[in-house]
Amino acid sequence: MKVAMVYPHISSEKGISKYSSDLIVSIEKQGPEIDDITFIQGKPFSAFKYMAKLLSYDVVHVQHEYNMLGWYGMPYFFFLGFLGLFKKKKSIVTMHTVLSPNEEFKSGKLKTFLRKQLYKIQNRWINWASAKIVVHTDSFKKILTREYNIPVKKVIVLPHAIREDVETVSKMRAKKELNLKGNTYLLIGSMIPDHGHDIVISQSDKIGKTILVATNPNTVNDRDERKIINFLELNKKIVEDNQFENFVRFDLGNIPYKKWWKYFSAADLVLLPYRGGIGSGIFADAMAMKKPVIATGKYFRGFAKNYGCLKLSKRDKDIPRLIKESMKPQNYKKMIKECDRFFKENGLTPISRKYKKLYTSLAK
Repeated sequence: MKVAMVYPHISSEKGISKYSSDLIVSIEKQGPEIDDITFIQGKPFSAFKYMAKLLSYDVVHVQHEYNMLGWYGMPYFFFLGFLGLFKKKKSIVTMHTVLSPNEEFKSGKLKTFLRKQLYKIQNRWINWASAKIVVHTDSFKKILTREYNIPVKKVIVLPHAIREDVETVSKMRAKKELNLKGNTYLLIGSMIPDHGHDIVISQSDKIGKTILVATNPNTVNDRDERKIINFLELNKKIVEDNQFENFVRFDLGNIPYKKWWKYFSAADLVLLPYRGGIGSGIFADAMAMKKPVIATGKYFRGFAKNYGCLKLSKRDKDIPRLIKESMKPQNYKKMIKECDRFFKENGLTPISRKYKKLYTSLAK
């Protein structure tokens, strides 16, 4: 069985790339060999050059994110059309984000209309071009089946697999090395409006110290670097205008691999105040480190329903209360236990076994 996984090269994108490469290593331990076909995010011809090669594989697994190929996502239609014509019965598309046609976007009416139409048509093409669609949460499956009319049997829910081999240091040591004292509430990763840092930072006085913002303003994860800088400046202004300097700390700059996990080690809670229905790889990293989560957004509803490792806020103003409730020793102990259960059920090993079964079923 020959399998190819198509995903962005780590030089151009960090999250999906790292996840895909980790997943490949884990799946190969279960038996099938997988060739990694990588492209440069935003440069469609770096992906198109491999299309003839894809014809030789029994299964083609594409990691998808809207606009990953750049040019407002238009190149995906050509790529998906190729899969639909030649590999339709042998292709899998993992959709890391599924946006509802009812999603609210902060843009002009014309731009919002065009954007929604583009997603609508692209999702139809994904349905036509693939044998199976993989999503990471039940909420995404409901959007595809109920709002885009994709057959229920075609959509498979496989949670974002959790790393099982992270080397950690104790919370006390991590805090000491990062010069932190007391409770630490972590906001980490790409800093864009959809990730809702301002929702937390504007309530800093109701939460208390330390709200730790760890991000690289020069990240290549996002297609619009200006958007990152503007959002960072907005959050800095909230801190300055409200004199929240004693509550909020910004750690800006490149975050090496070991330091990334050190931030999680130091955290008491990981905060994911996401707007809308976007997905989160940060949640998987929090579970890898057994760190309880406070979250908002549709993506987390299924996890909150089935596991006690996170508390889901229905309203922005509820976040300070949920943080205080979670930090009560008895509640915190229960959340840690549920983090461990989530980790055991959704680690790379059990999820990889499911992928092997899926690949085998399509390769027949």
